[in-house]
Amino acid sequence: MIKNQRKLSVSAAVPMGNRDWPSALMILSICLLSSAASVNAQGNWFATGYLQYSRGNYIFGSNTSTFYLVPGLRYEASNWSASAILPIVSQNNNLVTAAGGMLLPHGSSNMNMSSGTGGMMGGSGSSSMGSMSNVVGLGDLFLTGEYEIIHPDFDQSAGPLGRDGNSPTLGIDVQVKVPTASTEHNFGTGKFDFGGSLNYRQLFGAYAVMANAGYLLLGKPIGVDFRNPFVYGGGIGRFFANGDFSLALMYQGYTTILSGYPPPNQALLGLNCETSSDMIWTVLLSKGLTDTAPSFGITGGFRWSL
Repeated sequence: MIKNQRKLSVSAAVPMGNRDWPSALMILSICLLSSAASVNAQGNWFATGYLQYSRGNYIFGSNTSTFYLVPGLRYEASNWSASAILPIVSQNNNLVTAAGGMLLPHGSSNMNMSSGTGGMMGGSGSSSMGSMSNVVGLGDLFLTGEYEIIHPDFDQSAGPLGRDGNSPTLGIDVQVKVPTASTEHNFGTGKFDFGGSLNYRQLFGAYAVMANAGYLLLGKPIGVDFRNPFVYGGGIGRFFANGDFSLALMYQGYTTILSGYPPPNQALLGLNCETSSDMIWTVLLSKGLTDTAPSFGITGGFRWSL
């Protein structure tokens, strides 16, 4: 089977607690590795979903464990795409909250970094943390879209991946976080977030190069002064087995979000496997490189052509 296009991308806001852009994802924001289907799938709807676990002590003395179950829907045309995801969240405390596709420490400037407690509006938050244990609730709705400014022509004679490796892809994406998550348990800030980025992808034979740069406008809940960060990232990938498998190593970074604390930068390793023309499976491992990012994260997901 000839593959007519593949994408390996880093998203600045997936909620994978990481995403992507659920990103520090998260989000990342989420920050997932994604793969486009063959030309036959262009203009199609896709069902998506992933399960993510992340763990870290962030700037506190206590570990926070977060689970995301994230169903979604995606539409892809020849040079644009749009998607929506609405996660279900389970978390063992309320020391962090989702913002801009990332998990961020949720407290004021006098957060206690050693006692394992933190809170908003000048409080230590110790009493509210102690009352929370593995609470489950709805997360924030994420809406994203991408338009490819430079969209390479496809050539089935160009090799097993079906395109000229000298032709880059350059796209603009936008994202909106709709505050549907519970603020009582710090699953969300209760504010809208907005973001945009410029994404570059290019194939060189069986290898791929990716880079992105963008900006996030974070909603600021009372008592928490989130700064609006610049987002940047990049990575390399390789295809195997005639394009049915792909592996990518990526880095995602942010400028300062909380004054006095390092931004939630992280490294990611992703594997894609196409088991049929309709189904792609993804596994993503993440490693936090700063104290405000999850220490470790693992995500398993799929994309199914409808």
